Amino acid sequence: MITDKINNSEFYIKHFPSLSEAFGFISSNEGKFREGKHIINDDMYAVVEKSFPKPREEQKLEVHKKYVDLQYIIEGSDIIGWKSLSECADIFKKYEDSKDIAFFNEAPDFNIVLTAGSFALFFPDDAHSPLSGSESVLKCIIKIKTELFF
Repeated sequence: MITDKINNSEFYIKHFPSLSEAFGFISSNEGKFREGKHIINDDMYAVVEKSFPKPREEQKLEVHKKYVDLQYIIEGSDIIGWKSLSECADIFKKYEDSKDIAFFNEAPDFNIVLTAGSFALFFPDDAHSPLSGSESVLKCIIKIKTELFF
């Protein structure tokens, strides 16, 4: 997992060139994001959505195999729990290839708070539980094919 402010994106592009188009999408849409799904290229797409906190009993750790999540906060804030996938054993919902997601019952080891202008990158080994905060959030979730990183 990586978390930082969007104004530091150049540092990450140097290490992960595939992030260039993702951060480019964010910067070109700043101030005019439209909700919905947006195709960026053959290897990544974005979903812009306003979301609300999940009730505690619905907060499950999730993981993805095919895509890395870049979650960028446009407005509001989000609290996202984190735990290493290697420490997750209590499966809530088995991996569904068609949805690229599995869920676990474990509690996160810690939470990160993302505010407007912040982002987090979640890799396949990063179990994460978004929408654990107390307010609505408008965010852009960019799904980037994992093979671009490894």
